[in-house]
Amino acid sequence: MQTQKHECIRQISAILEQNKPYVYKTITGNKTFVLFAADTFRRQGYEVCIDIQPTQFSQTSLTVIIHPLKTTIEFTLRRDDDIQNIISKIQHAQYTTVSIRACGTVIRSLFAILDWSLHNGWYIDNTLMSTLTQHVDNTKQRNTTLHITIKKG
Repeated sequence: MQTQKHECIRQISAILEQNKPYVYKTITGNKTFVLFAADTFRRQGYEVCIDIQPTQFSQTSLTVIIHPLKTTIEFTLRRDDDIQNIISKIQHAQYTTVSIRACGTVIRSLFAILDWSLHNGWYIDNTLMSTLTQHVDNTKQRNTTLHITIKKG
């Protein structure tokens, strides 16, 4: 599968270098390698769109689109992060999508960023709440995780 992923990355790179979107659609076969390859580009700031739908063939269809411009940035907030520095990065860059993830009490910092962004031309595109479970000293520690995507309006 590693070879398939690397080959897929080469194909995607060749298309994006032409300033064209990469579009992959399939119903059959192994769908995971293209998702692993797409994640490589997502982490580099490319916008990746994934659509999974049912089909009449009792299999799901997968469509992956990777846009040729780097318009996305992600932040995983930590206790010692300088919120004003993150706001400055968002404010002075050409990003149109910002993904912010915070866990536990750091969610307070996420709201500080939202207080600024929602009053400066951004809107919330997606909100997801989940739980991060960690094992600390043989006990389960569950931390609420909030993942919010904002877009420039």
